[in-house]
Amino acid sequence: MRITALFTFFALLFSSVAIAQESLIADIMNVAPVTVKADETTVEANEDYQEEFADQKQKVDDLFSKHSEKFAGEVKDLIERYNKVLAKAIEQDVKNEKQKVATRVNALSMGLVRSKKEVLVQFNNNLISSIRELPKSLKEEKEEELKTQTDEYAEAIDTEFQANQQVLKAFKEAEHLTTEMDGGEE
Repeated sequence: MRITALFTFFALLFSSVAIAQESLIADIMNVAPVTVKADETTVEANEDYQEEFADQKQKVDDLFSKHSEKFAGEVKDLIERYNKVLAKAIEQDVKNEKQKVATRVNALSMGLVRSKKEVLVQFNNNLISSIRELPKSLKEEKEEELKTQTDEYAEAIDTEFQANQQVLKAFKEAEHLTTEMDGGEE
């Protein structure tokens, strides 16, 4: 019992000394930040980079849109062809065509992801090159900005792919051709 009391006393004494030291260190280490005004070349370099960043971002958006439109057009063509086969109501033909459509749409979806990721890699490479030319004071901030934007694009690509896969799964599970039995005949 005495050992426990003695141990508790020393633990409290040690912790109060440690707290006092932390407080002393905190006071000493409390240094006010200093703001340095960017020189004219840094401001100009930042403006040029921001313009380049906006241009590259617009290119990415345009290319993503172009790839998406092409993908949607190809899927539309496949579905139109499938609907023609479905209208003939020949069960085996419908089953075969449905499998072809599902396989092709899956391949197109993966191709869309690949195309968009290639655009994203080019976007990243172009801007990394521009960041290297910036003054040292801007590089870290611009690298972080580029990483954030690239991550947002990559997340959007992945989300779109997952959504396309869900639609494809629903298509494959749907019964498009059903047989209706007449109730009065045997």
